[in-house]
Amino acid sequence: MRQPATPATPSTQAQHDRYQRMLQMGTAMLANGGEDALQMKELAERAVVSLATLYRYFPSKDHLLLAITRSRYESALRRVAGEQPRGDTVRERVTGHLLREFRAEQRDQRLTAALVRVATDTRPEYQPVIADIQQLHLRVLEHVATAGGPVDAGLRRRLLIVLDVFGAATGRWLAGVSSAAEARFEIRVGCYLLGDIGKEEAA
Repeated sequence: MRQPATPATPSTQAQHDRYQRMLQMGTAMLANGGEDALQMKELAERAVVSLATLYRYFPSKDHLLLAITRSRYESALRRVAGEQPRGDTVRERVTGHLLREFRAEQRDQRLTAALVRVATDTRPEYQPVIADIQQLHLRVLEHVATAGGPVDAGLRRRLLIVLDVFGAATGRWLAGVSSAAEARFEIRVGCYLLGDIGKEEAA
């Protein structure tokens, strides 16, 4: 049986620059035309890299989509780390953050659809990256919930459930099963699991 290809990891500054350029161009192509518009040959041309270089870092389109997803959550974690928390309680902060995240998904629905599809793929070779993405999303919510403070096991368990609710609400909206308003309602209801923990209790 043929072994799945292993994506290369950039090590030098020049490689990192090319890698980021490929991610940026790929994201733009997805946002403009959806997954069908993301053609690897055209992406290589737009990113000014050879097709061989592109495939070395992203052996398939799904590898590229996973890398884009991980990069977006890494950026989100850096962003929330530099922001003042909005809201007086854990529930207010997490609800506000997830509703803003959902609004961003609405603005780029074609991009969201592609990234959600690959992030829920069950192929074994994708699971380490998907686990990294899920952990990054959780870390973003933990930082938002506690304003950068410590997170106890009980809160972490509840945040994991809230993330499941958020993912399910997004999936139903993408599938056309529920409206955006219904998805927002589901997100708010899921966040009620967090209760009214104040900043002083969460810290």
